[in-house]
Amino acid sequence: MAEVTERDRRILFLKARRAENDAGEEAIIGWDVLFYRWAAYEPVSDGERLRAAAVEQRSDARFRVLWSGPMVQITGAHRLRFDGADWQITGLKQRGFKGEIEITAWKIPEVA
Repeated sequence: MAEVTERDRRILFLKARRAENDAGEEAIIGWDVLFYRWAAYEPVSDGERLRAAAVEQRSDARFRVLWSGPMVQITGAHRLRFDGADWQITGLKQRGFKGEIEITAWKIPEVA
């Protein structure tokens, strides 16, 4: 895997907006922007997907951002927005002490 260090892509971190639906259950009704960061973007290669036994047709990627205070709140319950599409966060990994955070995510398909 090639090391990606150039953070030249802007990504937005999103938090679910919730409300009670007609059945009285809490439901996600939208996504609000929390903050943005500059990130390095690296698509996951087909070879990596095969080694991980991923068979679904989807776009997976890694994003690397510098650690910052707001990043401590980000979990898999959040999303990120990149290049006009929303991405589901599937993993967060700290690289170095308060250095860089590696985020793995998959692109959420657009609904027709």
